Amino acid sequence: MAIRVDETPHQLTVLLFIRHAWVIAADVDVPRLDPLPEVGLSRIPETAAPAGWDARWRRAWKRAWDWYSVEEPDPTIHPTPEYIRAASQPGHALDPLIPPFWQADHGWEGIDVHAYNAWEMASSPRAYSRPRRNAAASPEPQSLAALIAAWESGLDTVVVLPYEGYFARRLTVRHLAVSAATRNEPVAYSRALRAAAGTTPPQATGES
Repeated sequence: MAIRVDETPHQLTVLLFIRHAWVIAADVDVPRLDPLPEVGLSRIPETAAPAGWDARWRRAWKRAWDWYSVEEPDPTIHPTPEYIRAASQPGHALDPLIPPFWQADHGWEGIDVHAYNAWEMASSPRAYSRPRRNAAASPEPQSLAALIAAWESGLDTVVVLPYEGYFARRLTVRHLAVSAATRNEPVAYSRALRAAAGTTPPQATGES
């Protein structure tokens, strides 16, 4: 049994940071972030109207989630530097090996990179060591029975997001998204994995 845990889904976290820092897409179904980012010098760019940035963010958010539904990568293909550069070109189709990054289309304009990096480091599951987090030292072994059942249902990847409280969503047969708080609490994590094992996953989407 092999389960991959993506603790740093950068294509999603940078969009979560932008949404919070620029105060856009308020109606999109996104749980409260934990911890809330310190946005530093981040400001919505004046190179386009706020509505334009809002529309671009929504498109990027949907593509970031749709990426989980693309076909499995060819195991004979390896992401060489040339491959990565080609797959990261603006407007490139979704690639099974390289997720779609906001920066590929829009760069870092309006984003305080230091503030983003500090927030991503603080929100990493590995940073969940404060007593109030009640963090599990090894989350997967502590929820092993539920993990095996989820794996038998097709799960091979858990995506961890900096959301507050309990959050779990089966994205595809292979992918389950959970909050860091959920993964670090064995009872909650087992609940999420059991639900994943017993449900038919919907089409991956960034909006509900």
